Amino acid sequence: MDGGEIRIARSLPIDAALVGDVLLRLRRDTPGPTTAWTLGGRGSAELDVDFFEAPAATAPTWTTTARLWDPGAIAVVRTVVEVAASASDSCSVSIRADQPLSPWWTDREPALTDLANAALDELSEELLWQATREGVSAGTP
Repeated sequence: MDGGEIRIARSLPIDAALVGDVLLRLRRDTPGPTTAWTLGGRGSAELDVDFFEAPAATAPTWTTTARLWDPGAIAVVRTVVEVAASASDSCSVSIRADQPLSPWWTDREPALTDLANAALDELSEELLWQATREGVSAGTP
């Protein structure tokens, strides 16, 4: 994190041609409009599972929003999550703050970095699992 902002990314071994199907599977498997993870002493994360394709991106990219909460569920950071095809056999997933951090979070940037990494770990595991499911390339439920 730098200057009161957060952006964390990682690469996943998911075929770029399958990313849209993987995100569709995630949405179909989630009983409501959001999925959430309790991340122990780090806090929690809530992800909107409706990803939208970004029309101006140079590579196929899908975005959604998420919220990161401190362990006491008092302070929130609104974020944007992006999943982008980065190569024929991989994609990148990233999370970044949607607006400048509040002074509360600015004073706790290491804790926020840990929370964002944990949230990205959970999302990455979910996307990798969805990518291995039978029929994902056919777009079937």
